[in-house]
Amino acid sequence: VIKVAADENLTVPELGAVIEEAHRKHLKVAVHAVDKTSIQTAIDAGADSIEHGNETTDAQLKQMHDKGIFFDFTPTSYGDFFTKIVDGTIAMSLKLRPERRGSDERTRQRYNDLAQQLLKGAEFPDASDESRDRVYDSLVQRVLKSGVKFAAGSDMGWFYPGKTRGEASISRFPTLHKAGMPSLDVIRAITTNAAEMLGWQDRVGAIEPGKFADLVAVAGDPIADITELERVRFVMKGGQVVRNDLTSH
Repeated sequence: VIKVAADENLTVPELGAVIEEAHRKHLKVAVHAVDKTSIQTAIDAGADSIEHGNETTDAQLKQMHDKGIFFDFTPTSYGDFFTKIVDGTIAMSLKLRPERRGSDERTRQRYNDLAQQLLKGAEFPDASDESRDRVYDSLVQRVLKSGVKFAAGSDMGWFYPGKTRGEASISRFPTLHKAGMPSLDVIRAITTNAAEMLGWQDRVGAIEPGKFADLVAVAGDPIADITELERVRFVMKGGQVVRNDLTSH
């Protein structure tokens, strides 16, 4: 899979050429597209999936459905999560975390610039705004109603104070349930659907013979309580148990 960021400067022929060449190499193309114009460019160019898609219209969802294009949910801005990760990342950037010390100078400068803005009293968008959540609720419900194939990702490129990258990522998915997606569909979005979107359905996404033995387990029922996904108790990687906090009965 390769990812292409689309904006108003990217034309359909340009993106189409990228997608054609990628498909010739048997690669999927995921397109970062947020506004209506870039989403339409991705659709017209024949993208395999659209990442984010915040401003997707109903007409565009119909086109995606007809063309078999995946919609990839990334609910990073839902609730106060964005505020937490931005504030945490900026604060930590004043003393670079060990895993960021190897970053290139441009990335390092970007974080430091953000930190200085915060220290000067700059205001950042309050992602806890209820109207923003209502807009995302509507998007989730419209995608479900449209019949478009969908998956979900975390878009977790940030530092979240007190959480590992995995913990921060999994914390995003219960918000899809809060927005109206049934728990089972949330689980499918991050397993079987995601595998199909990547073209890896023959290797991952389900517990079946011949697929990678990479598994996690929780103590409760995530269909009854989707937040159980945030309390992983068992991990298997490549058929080897690397964590087992479950008591045997």
